[in-house]
Amino acid sequence: MIQRIQSVFLLLAGAAYASLFTLPVATSEETFGTIMADGIFETYEFIWLLIVAIFSIVLSLVNIFLFKNRKLQKRICLLTTLLGLGWAVLAFYKILTLEEKSGVEISVEHDLAFISVLAAIVFTALAFHFIKKDEKLIRSMNSLR
Repeated sequence: MIQRIQSVFLLLAGAAYASLFTLPVATSEETFGTIMADGIFETYEFIWLLIVAIFSIVLSLVNIFLFKNRKLQKRICLLTTLLGLGWAVLAFYKILTLEEKSGVEISVEHDLAFISVLAAIVFTALAFHFIKKDEKLIRSMNSLR
C-alpha cells in the first residue's frame, strides 16, 4: 500500500493540505475587520475554508487505504482536486469581499497557502495518473491469462 507511488503522492497531498493550518492565506500592512485584525488571514478564521481543508486532508489520507478499489480511488482523487480548487476560489473570494467591506484602499497580498494548495492539487493529479497506470497494467495482465 505505501510501496505504491500514488500512496506517496496522496500522503504528500494530505501534508500540503495540512500545511494550510500553519501558512497564512493573505497578509496586509493595514489592519481592518475581524478577520484581518492582526493583518494576517488564516484558514481557521473562516469556517468554510476550515471545513474544506479538513475534508481534503481526510479524503487524501483515507484514499491511501482504498488501493483495492481503483475506480473509487480515482473518483476521490478528482473530488479532492475539486475541493482544492474550491478552497482557492473561496479564499480568493473572501479576500476580495474583505477588501470591499473595508471601504478604504488597502493592499492585501495572497500568501503561501495558495502555493500549498497548488502543490496539493499537483500531487493529487499525479496520484490519479499513477492509479490510472496501475489500472491499465492490471487490465493488460488479465488479458494475458
